Amino acid sequence: MDFYGDYHTHSRHSDGRQSEEDIIKAAQKQGLKEVAITDHGPLAAVIGVKTAEEYLDIKEKLDKINAIDNENLPRVLLGAEANIRDMKGTLDIPYYIIKELDLLIAGLHPYTLPSSIQDGLNIFLQNSLRHLGKAQQEKAVNANTKASVEAIYNNPQLDILSHPGLFFRVNTKEVALACVKKQVLFEINCGHKHPDISAIMEADKVGVDFIINSDAHFPGSVGKLEYGKQLIEELKIEQNRVVNLRCQGGYSQWGKKIRDYIFS
Repeated sequence: MDFYGDYHTHSRHSDGRQSEEDIIKAAQKQGLKEVAITDHGPLAAVIGVKTAEEYLDIKEKLDKINAIDNENLPRVLLGAEANIRDMKGTLDIPYYIIKELDLLIAGLHPYTLPSSIQDGLNIFLQNSLRHLGKAQQEKAVNANTKASVEAIYNNPQLDILSHPGLFFRVNTKEVALACVKKQVLFEINCGHKHPDISAIMEADKVGVDFIINSDAHFPGSVGKLEYGKQLIEELKIEQNRVVNLRCQGGYSQWGKKIRDYIFS
């Protein structure tokens, strides 16, 4: 079981420890046909790009790389891992930048600047209180789930929900149902080895389509997708529901931007 591409990696533009060239060489070494560079949005402290406009600089560089006539190099896609900021699912990347991306990922991350004080209390402070008892944990899960579901519904360009429930625990069934309805891919994140098998089983029952990504921050992690491969084999998930397997044909088959263009 081989993979067509790895669609979640980070460069030095955010919190990665690798250049664009490092990522591409690592993807080539793994035999991938495609790789996406998806740096964090600007409003998560320390880990994000300096400004949203930085994606335009990355795009210019990747366009030049893709123009090189070398069939051995993987195709390089420009993406972003946006941060969910509030209970309405607002992302920290403006639409005029999103239009320039090939693909869009979003997830909940610590130390993200919320849209309002109330959203900061509802999501980020509430999650810091989750250890104080079952009631506080339930409030946190409800807030996290609502923020994630609203992000799925209110951002029609969203391709992938990153590591659902990793830093902020969610109701997997509710999030998975939203992914199915809005055709958002449910990520199995090999860098964090998340979600665990029970959550993937729950999402599988709902009928999501999965994508297995590395979330690589170092060259040695690019294309290392064994965690996801083992889980889908163990659970006997149908291969046509894992979009980045070699047999699926790559981004042109599942990327919302390119599908919207083809069928518009």
